[in-house]
Formats: sequence, structure tokens, C-alpha cells
Amino acid sequence: MRIYDTTKKLYRQFNPSHTVKIYVCGITPYASAHMGHIFTFMTYDLLQRRLEDGGHEVQMVRNITDVDDPLYVKAAELNTDYISLAKTEVASFHKVLHLLNFRPTYAEPRASQYITEMADSVKILLDKGDAYYVNQDVYFDTSKYPNYGKFSGYSPLLLNNLLCERGGDPFLETKRQPLDFLLWKNIADPEDAAQWQTVLGTGRPGWHIECSVMSEIVLGDSFDIHGGGTDLIFPHHESEIAQNVALHGSPLADHWMHVAPMIMAGEKMSKSLGNMVFAMDLLKVYEPAVIRLALMHYHHHIGGEWKDDFLNDARQLLARVRASGKQCDDLAATKLLAEVREALDDDINTLEVINVLQAFVGHASRDTAARDQEHPLVKQTLNLLGLV
Repeated sequence: MRIYDTTKKLYRQFNPSHTVKIYVCGITPYASAHMGHIFTFMTYDLLQRRLEDGGHEVQMVRNITDVDDPLYVKAAELNTDYISLAKTEVASFHKVLHLLNFRPTYAEPRASQYITEMADSVKILLDKGDAYYVNQDVYFDTSKYPNYGKFSGYSPLLLNNLLCERGGDPFLETKRQPLDFLLWKNIADPEDAAQWQTVLGTGRPGWHIECSVMSEIVLGDSFDIHGGGTDLIFPHHESEIAQNVALHGSPLADHWMHVAPMIMAGEKMSKSLGNMVFAMDLLKVYEPAVIRLALMHYHHHIGGEWKDDFLNDARQLLARVRASGKQCDDLAATKLLAEVREALDDDINTLEVINVLQAFVGHASRDTAARDQEHPLVKQTLNLLGLV
């Protein structure tokens, strides 16, 4: 298997040991799962399925960011407490993933479960001189990590702009460098429900330290793949790497993998913009396998504009594959499974998967008598893709 590595900006052979450890950044639970979420997480679901198909044990970890300012803002808008909102949205998210036939995760840590450990890690960074106080907040000193910015490879102007767009504060004059990022936020308001008493006083962690701590606690100080969407390359994953090197001497993950966004009306599908297609709405009309197959019309490096037409195309293709699978011979079924595996081994190339399925429908031999069910190898292929 080869996978594109964001760190090295090239494709690398991925030859893991029997146990494969993967950490994927999950949702902030303040709105129902949209197709951008599903597209991202289905890519890693297909990766997990192919690795398991190859005999590996996969420890897939997908966190829940239930300590984050957007969650508190949304809860205030809805006149509810953030804990109740997070509970409702996580339950909805789980239901969608179950209906869409996602493989179970090895663990699903929540940021709120590890506040003490996060504060302890920030304290270590302070003691080592890699962090400093701005008033009573704590920031990471990016000057102590000269490679900061090289992971993303973005220009200084873009780094500043993205930091503004994604919750940072590059123009805070009391910081040492514009790109220094928040590790710990002091909370002085007794009415603020999202605060914890720790070695750093009363407050809550910054976004980036959360995943650094959770991934290390659950998977250890060395794991195979860290994944997420391309919008997390900077500042989130860039900052994680800087923290990890400061804390452990290494980035923790050997391989960094990212999925491009799903676009709607010319913009990235996102909760903040409101340009979303919700998975639960589609599940009222289409069977789960159709939705999964529709998303396979997009390559995860490219993403693309959401098209309802792909749902109808997928429904027709799935019906034809099932029909062909009931009449094909052993040679056609064997070829189908081998070529789908080959496509997934090529950086989870779902566009090629679609091509393979279309070729199977067009050329599969139907000399055998029709079966009640698909050929066992066709059914195995559909199961590999999460379509059974």
C-alpha cells in the first residue's frame, strides 16, 4: 500500500506491522454530521477496512472535541448548556455512522476526559521554556521550534490569514511572535461552565494540546498515521507537531494523511458557513450503500462540489453490480476483488474503484445460472467497500 504523506509531500510505501495505530481528528459536536464529515471519515473507514482485509489489527482512534469555543457559542445561541448539546450531537453522529456501516473505532477519547493531563503537559512546556504566560494565559513559543510552518509549507502571509480564520490571534501584541498559539486559557468568570481547576489554575486547554495529549495517552508515543481534513494541516497539525517534538522529541505519528473538503456553492461545506447537506436527511431517501458509493466518485485528495446526481448514478451502478454479481463467473469475481484491492492500495483511490465497478458490470461473464445472492467474492468486495 502507498499513501501520500503530507510531511514529505510525496507518496510513501506504507508497510505497517501487524497492529496499525491510527489517530483521526473527529468532530466538535455542535451540529449534525454533514457530508463533508462523512467524506472525510469514510476515507479512513476504507483504509481501516482494507488493512483489516489484509490481516492487520487496526487501532482506529477518532476523538471528540467537546472542549472548544464554537461549542460554547452554539450552546448559548440555543439557550442550552454545552454538555447537553454535545451529548445530543455525539449521539446523532454515532447513529449516522452506524447507519452508514462504519467500522467501530478502537477508542473515542473526549477532550473533557483528559483536562488534568493536558494541564500537566502545558506545565511541562512552561518548565522547559517552550511556553510562556501572556497575562494568565499560556502560549507556545514557536521560536523554540525553528521548523514551525514547514509541515504545511504555506507562505507567512497565508499562515497569518489561516490563523485568523481558524481561531488564532496573530495580532495580539503581547505575544512574542504572531504565530505563537494558545495552550491554556485562564477563566476568571465564575459563570463560565467550561472551566477546570488544575496545576495551571482555573481554565481550559487550547485546541491543539488536546489532540497531542489524547493521541499519546491512547496510542503511545509512536503510532502509524495521524489523519484529518486538509483544513487541519494548519494551524492544528502544525501546532501538534511542534508540541509533540517539544514534549517527546518526535512528531509521534510516522505518517500524516489528509482529506480535501467537500464543496457546496463554491465554499467548503462547514457548519460556520451553513452550506451543508446533512447525512441524516439523505438517509431518509437513499440506502446507506448508495450514499457511500456516491462519495466514492470523489478522490480524497481533491474533494469537490457536492452533486446530487452522484446519488442517482450510485444507485444505478450498485443495482447493476448486484445483478452482475449474481450471474458472473469465478474469473470475473476474482478479478473484481483483486482490482478493488489494488485501487484501495493506491492511496485509497475511490475514483479507480468506481472505474473497476463499471468495468465489472460491462464485462462480467453471465454464462452461469443466476444465483439467489451475489458470488461470494463479489459479496466480499462489496463488504470491503462497506456496501453490505
